[in-house]
Amino acid sequence: MKIEPKLTVSGYRGIWGESLTPLIVENFVKAFIKFTKETNDKPTILLGRDGRESGSAIKETIIKILNKECISYLDGDILPTPTVLFAVKKHQLAGAIIITASHNPREYNGLKFVTEKALFTNEAEVEKIKEYIIAGQNINSGSLTPANVSNILDKDINLPQEHADQILNNINVELIKAKKWKVAVDMINASACVLDPYLFEKLGVELVPLNNIPDGNFGHKPEPLRENLGDIGRLVKEKNCNLGFAHDPDADRLVVIDELGLVIFEEYTLALGVEAIMSRPENKGQSVVINMSTSQMNQDIALKYGGQCFRTKVGEANVVAGIESHKAIIGGEGGGGIIYPTMNLARDSFASLALILELLASRNQTVSDCIATLPKYEMLKDKIGVNGSLEEMYLKMKNHFKEARVNELDGLRLDFADSSWIHLRPSNTEPIVRLYGEAKNLERIENLFAEAKKVIA
Repeated sequence: MKIEPKLTVSGYRGIWGESLTPLIVENFVKAFIKFTKETNDKPTILLGRDGRESGSAIKETIIKILNKECISYLDGDILPTPTVLFAVKKHQLAGAIIITASHNPREYNGLKFVTEKALFTNEAEVEKIKEYIIAGQNINSGSLTPANVSNILDKDINLPQEHADQILNNINVELIKAKKWKVAVDMINASACVLDPYLFEKLGVELVPLNNIPDGNFGHKPEPLRENLGDIGRLVKEKNCNLGFAHDPDADRLVVIDELGLVIFEEYTLALGVEAIMSRPENKGQSVVINMSTSQMNQDIALKYGGQCFRTKVGEANVVAGIESHKAIIGGEGGGGIIYPTMNLARDSFASLALILELLASRNQTVSDCIATLPKYEMLKDKIGVNGSLEEMYLKMKNHFKEARVNELDGLRLDFADSSWIHLRPSNTEPIVRLYGEAKNLERIENLFAEAKKVIA
């Protein structure tokens, strides 16, 4: 099954010069301008990028379009994705365009669109932008003229520091400072490089940096998975660090490395964040929102503290919408993305690491000690090809696993009586279908995966 690149709630991603061209960028940007003008006839748009080599060329392409269409803009250049969303809210901008392909390989790049609400475009808004592209409507430039248009970002405004200060204002900084920790951080030569040094200095934590030049020459494969993070694990051990962290290129995902240099499974990032927030006495009974593929650990933690856990479709925009509708105190996605609205209503690796440091400091625990207190599950994640249609595949699965509770909110999720589950859905960003699953023990989930793959084949 071949899946062509498309605009989704996760944005648009393609290979620069092939499936992402200047013409594609122009069409998307013009449509986004039209979209922003529905609510603001003189919009100002923030631009940010994750540091990839192709990012400068794409940014210059966008600036030419904005100049041509007489749209004022702020050129933030290299900025973490969560910083862009925070800045849109703080400075009440009409929206933002983020040039990033997140965890995709370095030859990829892409576009993410942020609305005036400081949220990623949701499914309905994505469809509206697509309609504008198809219609090819001309942009009404209003009263602005090209001479009025330029980068209007005040040189005295430091967007990464503003973002970091928001985090610092909502964390027990003195508690963390008192630990006098040494922490290694893999910034993967991307956007985290512009924020981490300031944040760690203010936290009183000695920063041991890795891949800290934001030139887009990634020091390893960019997806923050165990198999890609050997260098940071070794650095933690060699430098006798208390722990370590690894960002993805646009710094919305975070992975934790324990005191022995062992890379912790990415699902634990959110579980640690949920534990940190739900364990506070004032948050007893609050709600948590996660997506359909995220670990059951988070639901167990919510229930332990008298709360509820709600699930949404995969995609940050969907989880954020769920957080808002359920008035949840925290949420996120299992790939290492914590969303803590008090700090930032977005997946935010900097807010994530601050919460985790505060949790460890408050309990005087190492990472491995803290992990040992969390619910125990075994999760598998895989990517597979498909023969035939998705509908046929789902039907085969439902007919085979008749004992399972069926949920078709997002692809197909099957829940079993013993708390094990499997979730099958097409990727928003890659030409594959993802199979996720979890159980109380490894043998159970391995058997479920083997059985599911046999049914699909």
